[in-house]
Amino acid sequence: MIKSLVGLATYYHELSPVKVAVFRDLGKLTVGSSTELLSRGVEASIPLWLAELLSKDGSVEIKESMLDPREVAMALISEKGSGDKDFAKLKTRFYLEVRELMHRIREASAKEPEIAISLLKLESNLDDLIQYRVRKITKIAVLSNEEEINEYLDKVLIEEGVLLKILKSVISGWRLSVIERKQ
Repeated sequence: MIKSLVGLATYYHELSPVKVAVFRDLGKLTVGSSTELLSRGVEASIPLWLAELLSKDGSVEIKESMLDPREVAMALISEKGSGDKDFAKLKTRFYLEVRELMHRIREASAKEPEIAISLLKLESNLDDLIQYRVRKITKIAVLSNEEEINEYLDKVLIEEGVLLKILKSVISGWRLSVIERKQ
């Protein structure tokens, strides 16, 4: 179940718009109720999945910077320095971008083995960052009521919000079951 929900979050990110510089005339693009004219020399907003596809053949260039290993390390430092119920501000597509970053570094390390060291460091930093955030999410799920949980949904990433809601539901159901209360 959780894998499916995280998968939905990935689709959400892939459908979200990104700014691109257009290098070829591509015509009109209609997404939902908005229409973009993709003419050479124009900056436009298109869904991430399409931007990635069009950037592969050089039709567009994605203007938003992608995550790099240094940003993951900085996020870990920020997370360590934040309070028990505070979360470091991460890019909305953090987990999607970190998966892409790890994929790129894995491919590069196949050609240059010394790059594998940077992959190990990235994986270690990411594991530590996730550990800090999951610990906080778990504590919030245990100690917060439903209204407080909803306030935290604005402070965490969408994938973490899924985890928070599921944990809260499981913990609440378990509490009611062990004391035999009706929901």
